[in-house]
Amino acid sequence: MTGDGRKAQLTPVVAAAQQVAGIVAARGRGDAAGARELMLGFEDERQMAGGALLVAELSLGLLQRATGESLDDCVRDLCLEMETALRGA
Repeated sequence: MTGDGRKAQLTPVVAAAQQVAGIVAARGRGDAAGARELMLGFEDERQMAGGALLVAELSLGLLQRATGESLDDCVRDLCLEMETALRGA
């Protein structure tokens, strides 16, 4: 695949990831209406899932670099946080 082909393939995924990041930011500041509006902007679940996956991968990579832990350790810690959140709900 050429560089232009790869860019064309990645552009919508990056746009979806930016939209997902906007949802996370809106939720973080308590803006439920803004988060809901951004959620409605996705064409379908596949587009949202692709964006969310890219955000997760990049976020875990940033955490890995910041902590010096392995990616597996970062993922394990994330899973533990999710389990803890479920128990506290």
